[in-house]
Amino acid sequence: MPDFDTPENLPDKVDILRQVVEAKITQLTEANRAHRRKIFDLYTVFEISRHLNAMLETDSLLDSILLTAIGQMGVNGAAIAIQKNPEEEKLYFVKAKGLSTPPQAGWQDLFCEFDGIMCQFLLRRNQAITIKELCERIGHQTEEVNKLTEIEAELVIPLSVKNRLEGILILTGKISGVPFSENDTEFLSILANQLAVTIENARLYELEKNSNSQLRDTQNQLIRLEKLAALGELSATIAHEVNNPLGIIKNYLALISQQLAAEDPNTPFYQVIKEEVDRIAKIVRQLLDFYRPKAEEISAVDLSQVLDETVLLVEKQLTSSNIEVLRQLPRSLPKIEASAGQLKQVFLNLLMNAREVMPSGGKLEVSTRAENGYVEAEVADSGEGIPEEYMEKIFEPFFTTKKEKGGTGLGLSVCLGIVSKHGGTIRARNIKPKGAAFVVRLPLKEKT
Repeated sequence: MPDFDTPENLPDKVDILRQVVEAKITQLTEANRAHRRKIFDLYTVFEISRHLNAMLETDSLLDSILLTAIGQMGVNGAAIAIQKNPEEEKLYFVKAKGLSTPPQAGWQDLFCEFDGIMCQFLLRRNQAITIKELCERIGHQTEEVNKLTEIEAELVIPLSVKNRLEGILILTGKISGVPFSENDTEFLSILANQLAVTIENARLYELEKNSNSQLRDTQNQLIRLEKLAALGELSATIAHEVNNPLGIIKNYLALISQQLAAEDPNTPFYQVIKEEVDRIAKIVRQLLDFYRPKAEEISAVDLSQVLDETVLLVEKQLTSSNIEVLRQLPRSLPKIEASAGQLKQVFLNLLMNAREVMPSGGKLEVSTRAENGYVEAEVADSGEGIPEEYMEKIFEPFFTTKKEKGGTGLGLSVCLGIVSKHGGTIRARNIKPKGAAFVVRLPLKEKT
């Protein structure tokens, strides 16, 4: 016989039903709250991405990423590791903010390699992970984990695009001391995908910008070399034509000098003529050197040694002009195949130019370095710098800003010719707060 509810047990049934309804309402409320949280998180990610995608300069972008992560998560500090060189499959610490304990060796150090256990694990996982879990998965004693522990990291977020690791975002603990929640890690994992895209876009933009800049430099150099070739032939023709009558004038001047007594009133006039003829002869020699630099033996050359020896030649003149010379000339550079004499001519010209732009004294920095199959020598002064309107003209033949001092405008053109014959480049740039630097870049001999 069916068991019907009686008036006595009806309140219990109602109470049970109310509890079920309340539990369902609570469940729906929590689901709705979580849903709204996800919508808000997605909107936040969208707004952050929209802001960061407008930034195409990598350095500023990385600063913004760190500030965004610190602000959104309420953490003490953050750091980021990315590739410094697209050709290297390695990640380096490049930026940090708010860390109480930075790595002892300093930033810009190698963090991990793409084929290492940590990078491979993070790439497969592709979501935020706590240091505790990371240690459990890859081990406590790995070098990467030691570095993370050193900076008191608590959360690691891989930044990947198309199965390629663009970088790693690292967060310390929250200021509140509360552990990271599941919502936090989920939010950061979504955000990380967008951050990786912004970093990739910025990298591609800078690569394109650098490629366009190199292309423009190459085009300008080709134009300059074509001008040099045409003007060189003209210079050689003029020099040869001038040399003949100039030789006759010098011979007659020698005859006149034998007939002049020291007290002769015409002696000062003779001296003026002789000095001007010598100046013409010097210009003619420069014209000939410009077209056809003296052939010298090519040998293995230490660029640091060549630059150091050139500085020694003019050190007294620099010191007497109250110019302090700072050297950074490592002797560990690989050698290049070059003419030491011609390179000394280049450096001598650059050093004398630097002396002239610092008439009241200053600092002259000479340095050498090796990178990407080249060695570079730099001569930097603390003068007033090069006016921007002159920057594209300074290597053109006969362009000079020293006409009142008798400048011919051939010095830097000769330097360009010598460096080009060595397969290298020479460029100028202004430096802050003031001054200018000339960089000579020469290729290393390929190993056979």
